[in-house]
Amino acid sequence: MEKEKYACKSCDCVEFVTQPNKYDIFVAENNKLLLQKTEFINEEFEFFCRECSEKLEFEEEEVII
Repeated sequence: MEKEKYACKSCDCVEFVTQPNKYDIFVAENNKLLLQKTEFINEEFEFFCRECSEKLEFEEEEVII
């Protein structure tokens, strides 16, 4: 079986988190908080493995937003 191209080299995890570079805007509605929209404050992403937190490098054209 072929290894996933975008797997973490340390632990083979395929889930990633990013450095906080956005903020979410919530509004109060019917006594609940509703996510209205997300705004990016920095277009550059830094990716980290969700399991082991190792920083991973991807080419900009490989990232779909």
